[in-house]
Amino acid sequence: MIYAFHHFVTFGMAVSAMWWLPRGTWTHASPRTALVLWQLVLCAGVVSAIGLLFELGLEPYHLGVLPGLARVVDEGHVPNPVILAATALTVWLVVSLIRLVASTARVRARHRGLLALVARTDGDALVLDHSAAVAYCLPGRQPRIVISAGARELLTDDELRAVLAHERAHLRQRHHLVLEPFQAWRLFVPRRALSAIGLLVEMCADESAARRHGRAVLASALEKFGTSAAPAGGLAAGSVGTLARIERLRHPRPAAALGVRLLAVATALAALLTPLTLFVWPS
Repeated sequence: MIYAFHHFVTFGMAVSAMWWLPRGTWTHASPRTALVLWQLVLCAGVVSAIGLLFELGLEPYHLGVLPGLARVVDEGHVPNPVILAATALTVWLVVSLIRLVASTARVRARHRGLLALVARTDGDALVLDHSAAVAYCLPGRQPRIVISAGARELLTDDELRAVLAHERAHLRQRHHLVLEPFQAWRLFVPRRALSAIGLLVEMCADESAARRHGRAVLASALEKFGTSAAPAGGLAAGSVGTLARIERLRHPRPAAALGVRLLAVATALAALLTPLTLFVWPS
């Protein structure tokens, strides 16, 4: 039971972190560190939940998860309901992620097809002849940056360059890959946490754009945009937490000390590695 207890403790830590992280104001000052923590916490929670069920089902063998499953197969035993539940959970998690990635890819492909018909190319961006101020990117194998004619008229040249840099940062940093596991496994993630993660992704892109074009320029552009929804499968400049992002750009807070951030990441990494190692080590 000692390994099941370790999995239970790790799962409890992951749940507590999911409750605590959205409430911490320090995350806005260090969005990259916060995103890394979120990914480690989610993985730790999922792995420990699966490990807990398997360890409970395999307890008579006093083995790690993988050696215990090998023993069940080798001896030809019928898996008990707890092992079946753990297997079902694992399959559901994998299938949910694959289905979300596949469906999102199809949506993006259809959107790219429409853009090929209605948009014109200008540098590395596609321009839509629409009066509304819109800018977004479509990630994937054939990434696209899209901006409307209304946005080009509304923004100054410097502001336009800052907005385009924001979208390029989304593509370069693969932010869609960060978001997809949280979207696929949303049953494990509080709704407030999903909003917090989306905001952190936007803040990371803001940081990249602000370093090249200035915080004031990007803040001014976001003020003109207001809030604009992103299309399915896309990431838009003004889609999430616009007011909080403007406030952050106008009045930046100092990031936590490097040592503190490294300690937080190391702690979360240890929380993930512990249940992973318990999969193979015999008790």
